[in-house]
Amino acid sequence: MAPITPARFIALFVAALSLAAGGCLMNADYSIMVTTADGVTLEVPLSKNFEPGPSATDDAASVKNFRFMPVNRGDTKTMGYAFIVKFEKGYVPASIVVEDVSEEPIKLLFTDTSPKLVHDDIWEAATPGFNPNDEKANWIMGLDNGVRTFRFTITMADKSVHILRLPVFVPSNAKAIFRSELGIK
Repeated sequence: MAPITPARFIALFVAALSLAAGGCLMNADYSIMVTTADGVTLEVPLSKNFEPGPSATDDAASVKNFRFMPVNRGDTKTMGYAFIVKFEKGYVPASIVVEDVSEEPIKLLFTDTSPKLVHDDIWEAATPGFNPNDEKANWIMGLDNGVRTFRFTITMADKSVHILRLPVFVPSNAKAIFRSELGIK
C-alpha cells in the first residue's frame, strides 16, 4: 500500500466528505409492484411512514389512514382493521365496502350501508377483531415481509362508484409485534 502523503490524505478526505454529503442529501425511494386478486397491478412504496399512494385517491375520496389494531375482549385477543376516508366537497357516500384483495379468495372485511360522515367529510370505521386463525388475519403468521392490499368500493348517493386500492407494506418485524400482541410465540 502506498504511504499516505499529505496530498493523498486531503484527496481521500475530500472524497469521503463528498460521499457523506451526497448520502445525506439522497432520499432512497424504493417500491415494489404487486398484482391483486382482482388482477390490478399496483406500485407499493416501501417506507417506514404510512404513504397511501396514488391508487388510494381519486377525485371524490382519499384513504387518509389505515391501521392494524389489536382488539381485546376479555380473555380473547384478536386483530382488527381501522380506516379513515376523506371525501371531497359535494361527494356523499351511500355505501362503503372494504375487502382484502391481497390474494384469493378476496375477503370481505367491512360493509357500511349507511355511512355517517364526521365534520361533513370524514368516514371512520373499524372492523371487529379477527382470530389469527381466521382467513382475514392469518397472514400475520407468515415470517416474511409482505404486502396487504385493501379495496374500498364506495357507492355515492348519486350512484357513481369509486374504487380505491390501498397497498400496505408489512415488514416481518411488524408481524412479529402483532403475534406478540396476540400472545402468539
